[in-house]
Amino acid sequence: MQILSSLDEAMRKEDAPHTIVVACEEDSDEALVASKAGFHTFSAEWFMMIIVKQSLELGAAQFIESVCS
Repeated sequence: MQILSSLDEAMRKEDAPHTIVVACEEDSDEALVASKAGFHTFSAEWFMMIIVKQSLELGAAQFIESVCS
C-alpha cells in the first residue's frame, strides 16, 4: 500500500482499479477527473467512517456520485 499526495502522482501509477481517491467538496473537479480515469473516489466522511468502523466498504456510494446527484 502506498499513500500518494496528488492526483497527478496517482495518474502516473496507472493502477486505477486498485487506487482510492479521498476528496472533499472543494476538490470535486479533481474527483470527477479521478472517477473518469477509473479510480474509486470517496469523501473524507467515508474515510473517517472506515477508520471508526475498521472496515473498508468499497460498495458505498462514491464521492462523485453523491456530489452529482
